[in-house]
Amino acid sequence: MADVRPFRGWRYDPDIVGDPGSVLGPPYDMVTPELQDSLSRRSPYNVVHLEAGEGLDWASPAADQYSAAAALFEQWTGQGVLRRDQEPGYYLMKQGFQSQGRQQSRLGLIACVRLEEYESRQVLPHEYTEEPAIRDRVSLMEKCDANFSPIMSLYRDTASELAPAFREIMSGAPALDVRDESEQALALWRIVGLRHRESIRRFFSDRAVFLADGHHRYEAALKFARLRREQEKGPAQPDAAYNFVMMILIGFDDPGLAVLPYHRLVGGLSPDRLRQIQERLHRLFEPRPITLTGDHRADGLVDEVAQHGRDRLAMGLMGPECEGPFLLTLREGIDWRQWGPLAVSEAWILEEQVLKPVLGDTTLDHLGFIHDHTEALEQVASGARQMAFLLKPFPMDQFEAIVGDGHRLPRKSTFFYPKLPTGLVINQLEGSLF
Repeated sequence: MADVRPFRGWRYDPDIVGDPGSVLGPPYDMVTPELQDSLSRRSPYNVVHLEAGEGLDWASPAADQYSAAAALFEQWTGQGVLRRDQEPGYYLMKQGFQSQGRQQSRLGLIACVRLEEYESRQVLPHEYTEEPAIRDRVSLMEKCDANFSPIMSLYRDTASELAPAFREIMSGAPALDVRDESEQALALWRIVGLRHRESIRRFFSDRAVFLADGHHRYEAALKFARLRREQEKGPAQPDAAYNFVMMILIGFDDPGLAVLPYHRLVGGLSPDRLRQIQERLHRLFEPRPITLTGDHRADGLVDEVAQHGRDRLAMGLMGPECEGPFLLTLREGIDWRQWGPLAVSEAWILEEQVLKPVLGDTTLDHLGFIHDHTEALEQVASGARQMAFLLKPFPMDQFEAIVGDGHRLPRKSTFFYPKLPTGLVINQLEGSLF
């Protein structure tokens, strides 16, 4: 199954960059122009200078867009700002964070995973991608020959086989112990002992990994590897670094695996289409008015959805002109199983059984995605949108079953929180992995 390997990572030298937390950042697709400016000012060595593509000229050829990032990466490796570990190893990350008022933490194994086409069922995707974002990341790899940002993936360890090794590794002093820009606590240990390295590789050899966050980066790495193999002269090089991609692997059973919901916004509908959508909703769902007042009614509505959604299909609704809020539950007698395995998802039912029959190919023109439930209701209150549908977090047992059977979820079904840090370890794609 998955071929999970140790590698020689590049890491920041704290003697040169100072506070290690000042050089970290979120994945590139979370970096707004405002955040990019803030990270750039936080440190001249912040990883955003390499990853986010600041000041790109999108009218220029793709191959030229990341020339400055490539030059900076070469400069930093040459000057010792980044130093490469001398022997291959895995890296164990502990990430502490606040969620729902509680302090939580999760463990992630940083490793290089051999790139496999999805058809092999060794790496399992759960969402679809868009070609422009893939081309962008291919351009970055072509210029820099590196993975700056790890892909978040999940694995199943039912018998907790890795736990003893992880406990032993964490009994020693971490190689890095910092807080990042959002006050998350991060600790990093290197795993270089042959015994642990071999046991980790054996563990993953008979199981698949599930892509959680980073589908565009994975497919970009696949495309980059194909391009490199086409350019090769001579025999194939199966252990070439470009045949692997850097991931942080987190267990499904990790108590710190936090998944938040993505809510839906609908707008720009004509009166006739709005009426048709309301009629379809009424045929499928029983609306129950929810009495919520004050500044926290959005919190109350998502709590109602989470509570009722434990054993049934349920959504929250704020209708046109702030009609509601309502708790929507599927009407008695409707057999959702007839629609197939994806019908366990309220988002799928909303899109496929309510919106698309009315809107057809224009559905995405009227549909928005947001993970802030308060802002979702505010957009309806302001008139920016006509309807807001609040959803529960996608259950991980259903995620594993559906994706494990080869299906992909509706777009924006999961929001894994918090995002993984970029800049802890950088993977070189030039030469051999080892």
